[in-house]
Amino acid sequence: MGQPSATPPLSRRLAWIAAAGCLGYYLLLALRPAWLEAKLAGWPASVLLALAMFLLFFLLAAGYALAAGRADDSERA
Repeated sequence: MGQPSATPPLSRRLAWIAAAGCLGYYLLLALRPAWLEAKLAGWPASVLLALAMFLLFFLLAAGYALAAGRADDSERA
């Protein structure tokens, strides 16, 4: 029998990353709302933060899909 893996499965790691991003966003919103009113390159920080979260979720979904595709390919071989 093989030894248990020390690293959690990919889906659990991705869920923790997404949860940490959401928690960070809401903590920032609760603790420093004035920071979201700031402007960076003419864009409100709140919009840039929302776009960054969208990008994070997109990259997490793409990474999960690519990993699932590689797993399917390795099972076929």
